[in-house]
Amino acid sequence: MARADAEALRSLLPVLRQLREIKGVKEKSAGIFYGRNEAFIHFHVQEGALFADLKKPGGGFDRYPLATPAEQRKLVEDAKLRARRFDDD
Repeated sequence: MARADAEALRSLLPVLRQLREIKGVKEKSAGIFYGRNEAFIHFHVQEGALFADLKKPGGGFDRYPLATPAEQRKLVEDAKLRARRFDDD
């Protein structure tokens, strides 16, 4: 499974804009976000479909399909909730 390149990410520009606004989350390179100094969100293409991996609080990642606006909203909502832990410092 390949990381999503710039062309694949183009279809997610509204999602990427929302993720860039989350406090405590920084985009280190196109489509690769970190919270504190750990990987937080990154994107993949598998069999022509886009997916995001979002860091679980206890470690590991949850995979999110991104084919529909509802799926994209779910990723952004969950990312906002999970990023709250970066404010605990």
